[in-house]
Amino acid sequence: MGPQRGSRTQYSGAAPGMSSMLASEADFAYLGGEDSPRMCGEGEQPMGHVLSGSTEASDGCASRQRLWRRAADWKLSRKDLLLKQELSRTLKSTLYQATWQGVDVAVKCAGLHDEAMSAQLLSNHHGQSSSGNGDDEDITEELLHEIDLLSSLRHPDLVMFLGACIEQHLPIVCVMEFLPGGDLEHFYMAQRRKHDAAVWHPGIRQVLQWSLALGRALSFLHGRGVVHRDLKPMNLLLTKYLEIKVSDFGISKLMAHCESEGISMTGGIGSWRYMAPEVARHQAYDEKVDIYAAGLIMYFMSSGKAPFHQLGLDPEVILLQYRQGKEPRPTATDCHAKLRPIMVAAWHTKPVLRPGAHEMLESLRLAQPSAASCGPCAQM
Repeated sequence: MGPQRGSRTQYSGAAPGMSSMLASEADFAYLGGEDSPRMCGEGEQPMGHVLSGSTEASDGCASRQRLWRRAADWKLSRKDLLLKQELSRTLKSTLYQATWQGVDVAVKCAGLHDEAMSAQLLSNHHGQSSSGNGDDEDITEELLHEIDLLSSLRHPDLVMFLGACIEQHLPIVCVMEFLPGGDLEHFYMAQRRKHDAAVWHPGIRQVLQWSLALGRALSFLHGRGVVHRDLKPMNLLLTKYLEIKVSDFGISKLMAHCESEGISMTGGIGSWRYMAPEVARHQAYDEKVDIYAAGLIMYFMSSGKAPFHQLGLDPEVILLQYRQGKEPRPTATDCHAKLRPIMVAAWHTKPVLRPGAHEMLESLRLAQPSAASCGPCAQM
């Protein structure tokens, strides 16, 4: 699993000793509406639910109990984990590098750990978890949801889930494979520093390889009714061979569950810069929000620039334009010609006209340069 700015867990495995970074709320937020986490017993639905029919208030509690039972299927002994270093902190979780049965792993703990808690865990003396207030309950539920989902998903382009530690009165722990390359956002930052350049991007072959991996992951997820809902470069992690894998499923959603419960996904949730317009506008949405984000990620990978950089550093400006009925988009000509039609289709103003994941994947396969392509051409 990789360092970060948003409220999702990221780390930079390639930089041991890197200082922890507290998440900024500028790039990730629940924007209110009816898609934010709820407490059991409050007569409201769990995260991501909007009532379109009568649903019992106890459904949230039942869902939480089911998650606890599923997590137990993957229970690991906390004694088998040897924490080595803290990788990052966010408002919702703290990430450590650890070893488990001699293998390097990433350990995601529910909650924001202060210096004392982090030092206590790193010394392998596990203290009591923080008080059980509403925020803690929601954070725990989100990590349990991620454990529940990851335990049922296996694909080469997804970060591999290994197990969980779920003892009562201790922080929930999710154990995943450790990817030493860190996340894609910080990889680009490191390359800019290395080349002493304001903008850096790899050649089209590398961009297409990464885009294909993302397309394969989305084709797999959407084929199983899963919407990620928070795709961004920080949630794409790199192996030591610079292959990418999709991570962080804390706010992902099963479409089949929504349909069976007579509910729809609405409300602003995700990372602002990569958020689809229909999400920012609190309209109903589906898996096409992932396609939209994938188009923006391809823009980032090919141009080396943040989407909507022309609008300034504050991502909230993008959301305000969406809410005003405007349709800002990145400049496709910043990117390689082979990617332009794929990106433009992915960020179409009408979600229904965006390609499905499988269609996008096929377009990316057709865009691959032939083996006879010259070196300079492949770098254009």
